[in-house]
Amino acid sequence: MKTSGLGRFTLGQPLPAQAHAVCVSLPEVKDLIGYEEKDPTTLAAMPTGYPRFVRHRMIDQMIRELCKESPPSTRGYLFTKETDCEEVIKRYLLQDTKVRRTQECTLLEIPSASPAKDGVTSYFQHTGCGISSRLAEDFLWDRGLLEKRETLSAIDDPESIIRETISRAHGSEVGPDDLLLASSGANAFHALFKSAVEHAQGRGKNIWIRWGWLYLDTIEVMNLYTPENGEVIEVLEVTNGETLSAVFQEYGDEIAGVVTEFPTNPLLQAGDLEKARELCDQSNAMLIIDPTMVSPKNAKITKLADVVVNSLTKYAGWEGDVMMGSLAFPRSSQLGRALFEPTKKRIAKPYIRDLIRMAEQIPFYDSFIDQINSQTMQVAEFLQQHPKIKYLYWAYQKENDGNYEKLAGPQLPGCNLSFEIDGKFEEFFNRLQMLKSPSFGTEFSNCCPYVYLAHYPLIKSDKGMNILRQAGLSPHLLRLSVGLEPASLIIETIEKALK
Repeated sequence: MKTSGLGRFTLGQPLPAQAHAVCVSLPEVKDLIGYEEKDPTTLAAMPTGYPRFVRHRMIDQMIRELCKESPPSTRGYLFTKETDCEEVIKRYLLQDTKVRRTQECTLLEIPSASPAKDGVTSYFQHTGCGISSRLAEDFLWDRGLLEKRETLSAIDDPESIIRETISRAHGSEVGPDDLLLASSGANAFHALFKSAVEHAQGRGKNIWIRWGWLYLDTIEVMNLYTPENGEVIEVLEVTNGETLSAVFQEYGDEIAGVVTEFPTNPLLQAGDLEKARELCDQSNAMLIIDPTMVSPKNAKITKLADVVVNSLTKYAGWEGDVMMGSLAFPRSSQLGRALFEPTKKRIAKPYIRDLIRMAEQIPFYDSFIDQINSQTMQVAEFLQQHPKIKYLYWAYQKENDGNYEKLAGPQLPGCNLSFEIDGKFEEFFNRLQMLKSPSFGTEFSNCCPYVYLAHYPLIKSDKGMNILRQAGLSPHLLRLSVGLEPASLIIETIEKALK
């Protein structure tokens, strides 16, 4: 394993600033948790953050440069694809817009006071349709607006290097040409699901099943694109296959497909995928699986899926400074293969310098995951035995009834451990001398108050809290991503905070 471009992150110390960092420190948790009592612009004042949640400073500078002649009351958005810009204008009935197309991207300008501004911003987050910060960096560099820029290796065909590694992780069902690469995992799912809905409508199928409480953007994209005459049925009981069977028994051939994660984010619940595959086959429905929480190298699920969604931002981009996603279309699935070409037309392709940066890191993909598996096993053992850990959610939790181990095998948990403590949540989090970040699958350990970051609006109402309770989600859930620091140091850091 080579030394990270971020430098060796030491627990208890801040992460060095990076031009394209994916994982960055958040404000102190008391500011984050209590910001409804403060100025609501506090979060917007963050200088940097997870790229789909906080606009990168170089993208912001590029927009200001492009909008120099525009009125100051204008807000700009940069799209990778012109078709996404057109959809936003149509979806949100935007008025007084200005669209400018360049070779690299499309700029949309709308009045800052537009009532649709929040909708457009939300669309950007959930679909991942925005441009790369490296594209913005090149734009600024070419115009002499930067004194220096990131130095990358000279790699002739970075995409082939990425495809070879990721296809190998999926197994024999997928070759390099059976993959599509996207600018992010969210964009990959956005392009896929939109294509899947259109294809299903042509077959007279309009019911989609969301199996488990899934990642926020997956939930939102499914809600965004399910047709008016369709429905998303949420089956929260992942480890109880009878609930899923009952839905199939009721709706049968109306079901277009099942979307699930294996295991789910953040509770790491693993359902019986073999049973789900059997139910889908009986109704000629599609099974879309996302194994990002543990990686497709660990979770061997490709043989059961019609399409596999995977965020390469995690594990593959283990140094934490590049975003990318992939879709794998197993050769054995006619349903999945039918979506390959329409999805390819919709997907936002990764920027060339992102491909190069990923190609620099991905040769260590296998060895990184092997080391992370070993680290996580040790940390999980510590958490399981500690008297102040109320609940531990991980790939091998007994509630999964062996579903994960059946497909992955033993001692391959990935990096994620979610837990609740028996004590004061805020005090523990403030005392934890560890990077506070919403990402995972990086060489540096990080921890986040997951529900406060992903589902904060639900915490603010009784109705929302009831939704969380039904999903088994506590507002005080913490998601830990285990990194490459010595396991003993990670354990010692958690133990100090627990005291």
